[in-house]
Amino acid sequence: MLPDQPVIPVITSMKALLRFLETPLPCFIAQDFHLNLLGEVIETAHAHQRSVIVHIELIQGLASDEYGTQHIIQHLHADAIISSKPKVIEMAKKNKTPAILRLFVMDSKSLKRGIELTQTLVPDAVEFMPSLVYPLIVPMIESAPCEVWAGGLIRDVDTIRTLTQAGITRVTVSDLNLATTFQP
Repeated sequence: MLPDQPVIPVITSMKALLRFLETPLPCFIAQDFHLNLLGEVIETAHAHQRSVIVHIELIQGLASDEYGTQHIIQHLHADAIISSKPKVIEMAKKNKTPAILRLFVMDSKSLKRGIELTQTLVPDAVEFMPSLVYPLIVPMIESAPCEVWAGGLIRDVDTIRTLTQAGITRVTVSDLNLATTFQP
């Protein structure tokens, strides 16, 4: 699976990647890169013994489907895939690559559907967004067939602490400083 890291930053530029490489963190989510640059991002990370989770839907110039998933895994050697699309999760699993299912919880119906989808797909992890819905997720953590992550709208270390104390395995953040300052 992925390195043990409770807070995973999202990296969206080469400048941010270089800042990330100055930290001791072993893993990040790559998104908002163009496909032509993504290979260099992954190669650079791997040269520094870092793992890269690719958010396939937010890679410019790439179809976020089964073929795009195969390309990211087989040719660019992503360490894991994150997606809200069940077909992408299935393809990552077929390629023996960790798959994180991202779910957006907007109401009780989307929460129910997300839980059912998690039970059916059995991804390596499920990430609920926004993180503020965590009180609704806590009851399902013990019965979840995978790690439970949360992300979105996280602005401070206290929120991260609240989430991890509630049983959330990992938290994703867009602020690299939050990822580096959190101490479990």
